[in-house]
Amino acid sequence: MKITEITNGIHYVGVNDRCKYKFENLWPLPYGVSYNAYLITDKKNVLIDTVDAAYTDRLLDNIAEIIGDGKIDYLIINHMEPDHSASIQFIRQKYPQMTIVGNVKTLEMVKGYYGIDENTLCIKNGESLSIGKKTLTFHLTPMVHWPETMMTYVNEDKLIFSGDAFGCFGALNGRLFADEVDFDRDYLDETRRYYTNIVGKYGSQVQAVLKKAAELDIAMLLPLHGFVWRKELGYLLHKYD
Repeated sequence: MKITEITNGIHYVGVNDRCKYKFENLWPLPYGVSYNAYLITDKKNVLIDTVDAAYTDRLLDNIAEIIGDGKIDYLIINHMEPDHSASIQFIRQKYPQMTIVGNVKTLEMVKGYYGIDENTLCIKNGESLSIGKKTLTFHLTPMVHWPETMMTYVNEDKLIFSGDAFGCFGALNGRLFADEVDFDRDYLDETRRYYTNIVGKYGSQVQAVLKKAAELDIAMLLPLHGFVWRKELGYLLHKYD
């Protein structure tokens, strides 16, 4: 998957996995899966989530393609499941000055999983972080679908990094945006299967997220798996509802 600038200063740096046979050793992946990570370049450089440990080098190469020998100032962790967090320990080795940002449950997991408890920033629901021209606001979304999950909203660009919510099975075959493919024909079933198996049993929590989303002016959804949504967001929200 090529490096793509989603909007001014926000890049896709994720990877595709076409080797994994089953997601979480349970659900078949006939079309692969993507691990989405994003990089914001501003006065501070901010990495939004990481990837499966097997793809750490590719993630680092993607980051270097954008910032060269520059540094990562913040790592925002929206979800601690290993397919999104297993690279943290290696990213920290590459960027030792990087501040890890998460809520209290996130940072407990970071310490428990990877032994990291220094240079962290614990945020609460609704708190914001200025990184220059852009401001990030954090919205806790517990049990969609782990207890530490949260979403990160970029106030100026009106986009939200939505964690595992609004994701989809299937690798990104050269297309990042949902409106670039025939979504109904090629990806709706994989989106439905993803929802059913990964998110669906937390239906009441999903409804709470939808109510929270309705209060925000959202122009773009950036999940941790699958496509970025920049058009017809109501279509996807309706499917979730």
